[in-house]
Amino acid sequence: MDRSSLIQGSPEVLSFRHLLTDAVQGVLRETGLGGADMADALGELIVTLSRYREEGEPLFPMVFLGDDLGPMLKMLGGEGPIAIGSGPRTKETIQRALKQCAPLGQGRWWALYLWLVPEGLSYGIFRTDPFPLLETPFERMSRNADRSLHVVGLLQLAENVIELRGATGLHKHIYLSGARVDPVTPTATLDELAQAVTEDVPAELRNAARDFYRHVLFEVIQSSHGTLVAVLPKARGSSSLFVDGLLLPEPLDTIAPIARFLAGSETEAGTVRSMAQLLRGMMSTDGITVLRSDGCIVGYNVFARHPETLSRTPQHTGGARRRTFDVLCGAVGRDLAAAFFRSQDGAMACRRG
Repeated sequence: MDRSSLIQGSPEVLSFRHLLTDAVQGVLRETGLGGADMADALGELIVTLSRYREEGEPLFPMVFLGDDLGPMLKMLGGEGPIAIGSGPRTKETIQRALKQCAPLGQGRWWALYLWLVPEGLSYGIFRTDPFPLLETPFERMSRNADRSLHVVGLLQLAENVIELRGATGLHKHIYLSGARVDPVTPTATLDELAQAVTEDVPAELRNAARDFYRHVLFEVIQSSHGTLVAVLPKARGSSSLFVDGLLLPEPLDTIAPIARFLAGSETEAGTVRSMAQLLRGMMSTDGITVLRSDGCIVGYNVFARHPETLSRTPQHTGGARRRTFDVLCGAVGRDLAAAFFRSQDGAMACRRG
């Protein structure tokens, strides 16, 4: 076969990268962060972050791009910046920055910064406070009132889904897969669960309790493990659905230490942190984590009774976790106040009564 026949038989290549580049250029114009010289670099950052992994493990660093490091850190509540490297405004610099900094930015202790300097990009990390009752840098950015700041923040919400925020009020969710876009975003689904778990918390503590649960839940969904949550109505200690697992002798009150901390007891900060870590651990186990609408933790590693007809239903799809979620949904409004599901591949849903 000669060379000409090989060329004639080559497939046509289709790429949607130019659509992303056009959108990125619009973001750069709106946020005042440069022109065409940054479009490829920011596009590379979005694509790479959308499913970033090191040694096969998914990583979820917060990344912030700005042109004035001091005011950017002040707005984000960041401290102690550590310079790591620099380079031209190219995708190679972006890849190197992520490789060197992303493994350091887990658990909300550190975030990655990219600083526009005359010679290109300087990059490094800065310290953040992961205390579950404090605002995250993204939440601080959302209420920023200084429109003169030129800052963009990026964070992976789920595989192939990026949240992009700008200090100018810009807020976008970028989907990079060819799958159908779910009208309910991952953050909205988590908000539904946080609201269900705190529905019967005293009004003066409800916002703080929701912040606590929202922040813990967000960290949980960044693991590769699937999750199931059942929310009982106030004052319930169990349900006839549950056939096995670890139901605590007394529900664990997460709201009392939050109340004491808010009243000025600094020693309760450690208790609040410990409660957050305990809840993360419980939600990483197999089975269902059982919570209650007054903010209490009732149990974990719990399993539900499945009707025999469920497995024989021809139209039923999904694995064991999805089937259990369907069972829980059937009890919402009766035994349960809400049910939550996250699959191992990142799909999420919440049902409330």
